[in-house]
Amino acid sequence: MDNNLRLAKEIMSHVGGSDNITALNHCSTRLRLKVRNEEIFEFDEIKKIDGVLDVVKAIGGYQIIVGNNVSKVYKAITENYSIKASGETGRVAANPFELLLNTLADIMGPAIPAIVVAGLISALLTLCTFAGLSTDSSTYTILYAASQAPFYFLPVLTAYTSAKHWKVSPILALFLAGIMLYPTLIEAGNAGGMISLFGLPVTAVNYSTSLIPIILTIWIMHYVTALVEKYCPDAIRYILAPLGVMLIMIPIMLCVSGPVGAWVGDLMSLLVTWLNSHVPWLTVLVLSAIAPFLVLTGSHLALMPLLVANFTNLGYDNSLLIAFIGMNFSQFAVSAAVFFKSKKPALKSTAFSTGLTAFLTGTTEPALYGLCLRLKKPLIATFIGCIANGVYCALTQVKIYSFGAPAFLTLANFIDPAGSNNFYLALGAVALTIIVTFIATWLLGFDESGFEDSDSEDLEPKKA
Repeated sequence: MDNNLRLAKEIMSHVGGSDNITALNHCSTRLRLKVRNEEIFEFDEIKKIDGVLDVVKAIGGYQIIVGNNVSKVYKAITENYSIKASGETGRVAANPFELLLNTLADIMGPAIPAIVVAGLISALLTLCTFAGLSTDSSTYTILYAASQAPFYFLPVLTAYTSAKHWKVSPILALFLAGIMLYPTLIEAGNAGGMISLFGLPVTAVNYSTSLIPIILTIWIMHYVTALVEKYCPDAIRYILAPLGVMLIMIPIMLCVSGPVGAWVGDLMSLLVTWLNSHVPWLTVLVLSAIAPFLVLTGSHLALMPLLVANFTNLGYDNSLLIAFIGMNFSQFAVSAAVFFKSKKPALKSTAFSTGLTAFLTGTTEPALYGLCLRLKKPLIATFIGCIANGVYCALTQVKIYSFGAPAFLTLANFIDPAGSNNFYLALGAVALTIIVTFIATWLLGFDESGFEDSDSEDLEPKKA
C-alpha cells in the first residue's frame, strides 16, 4: 500500500470518521481540521501513528503534523473519503480572539504558496539585476510582474480562500473581488473623493494589495447567501439566487464592508508607522521571543495582515519575517548539533534531513516537532537562538524587501535595492542564530536514551 494512503487511512480511523470532520485543509507541513465531536477524536492514538510528528490543538481546531508530504496525505484523504463539511464545528471558540486567529489562519494558509513563489521570483530577479539584467528589458518586466501579481491581486486570492472557509460560492466571491479591482474603480480610488451607486455614497478606494476589505465582504456574503437561498424558490434558484446575492452584496461591499475594511487597514498602517517611528525595535523583539510558540500553535499565519501592511506601507518588512530568521535557522542549528552529538544512526539521519529542509526552505516543523519537542532541551535552545536574533535585529534594524520565509534560497530578498549594507547585516543575524543555538543545544544536551533506532526513524515521515 502507498505510504501516504496508509497514513491517511490510519489518521481517518482515529478522527471519529469522515462525518466528524467539518473542515479540512493543509499548509506546508500540517493537516488542519475541525471536528463536530471532540470526544471521539482520538488525540493520543493519532500521535502514535507512524509518520505523524505530532498533534496540536490550537486556535479552534486540530493540526496533525506529517511533514513535507502533507499534500499527498491530504489528497489521499479527499480522494478516498467523503468529508461532509458544514462549517459547524459543534463547539464555540474560547474567545473572539481565538476565533479571529483561527479564521485568518484558515484563509491565509492556502494562499501562502503563491506568495512564497512570488518571493522566490523576486529573489531571482534581484540576482539577475545584479548580474547585469537591464531594468528596461522585457524579461525584467515579466519577472517583476510575476513577483508582484499575488500581492496586487491579494483580494482575489483571499476572496477564493475566504469563500472556501465560509462555504459560499468561490465564483461569486471572485466576481466581487474583480469588481474591487476593476480599473475604472481603481482610478476613482486613486483620485479620491466620493462616487455614488443609485444615490448611495461609495467611498472610492484602491483595493489592490488589500486584505481586510474582501475578507469582511465574504463574511457578510456568507449570511446573505443563507438568507437568499432560504426564501428563493427551488425552481429558479440556479439563476435567481446568485443574482439576488450579487444585487445585495455589490452595494454592501462598495458602501460598507469595503470602506470599513480599508479603514481598519489604515488603522493598522498607522500603528505600523507609529511603531517604526517610535519603537522600531519592539515588534521584532517580541515576535522573536514568541516565534517558536507561534509555529507550535500554527498561529503565525494569522499575522499575515501585519506583514501585508509592512510591505504595502514601508516597502519592506522589519518584524515578522525578521523574527523568523531566528526561528528558521535555529532549527537548522538544532538539527546540526543533534547530528554531530547523537550516537544513534537513525537519529543522525533524521537530524540531517530536518536540518537540510530548514536551511534550504525555512520549513521548520519537521525539526521542531521531530527533534525539539521529543528531545525537550533543544526547544530551550531554540528560544535562546530566537531571542538572540531578536536582540541583534532590533539593534541593527535588519529588513527584508521581498516576501519569503528566511532560508538559504531566499537570502537575496535581504538585498536592499538602494544599496545599503542590509544584506550583510542579515547574514550576521543568520550566523549569530546558528552559532548561539548550536552552542546552546550542545551545552544543554539532550536525552536520546529513550529513542531506539526504530523510534528515531519515525521522527521523519516516510516517503512513498
